[in-house]
Amino acid sequence: MDATSEPSLFKWAGGMPAFERLTAVFYARVRQDPILSPLFAHASPGHPAHVAAFIAEVFGGPSAYTPRGGHPEMVRRHLGRALTEVQRRRWATLLAECADEAGLPT
Repeated sequence: MDATSEPSLFKWAGGMPAFERLTAVFYARVRQDPILSPLFAHASPGHPAHVAAFIAEVFGGPSAYTPRGGHPEMVRRHLGRALTEVQRRRWATLLAECADEAGLPT
């Protein structure tokens, strides 16, 4: 099988609906999480959609986040946040759990 017949990670995961489900589930759980909820207390209602666009683009989907500044903007928004190792690990663990809950393929 050549590379052109293999789906991108974006398509394999289920396209934009899969990433929208993932971030909806993730941020619903974040709001209830004692470690992460303080970090996102003032996140806009559109935050999950912005994150879905970013992750989808990274996984080979449409360039929907690039007009918002792309990867450099994502980095800029997170610099100086002084996240702890506990917060970082919780974020990664919760995202993986939510990928399962949202029905992304394994």
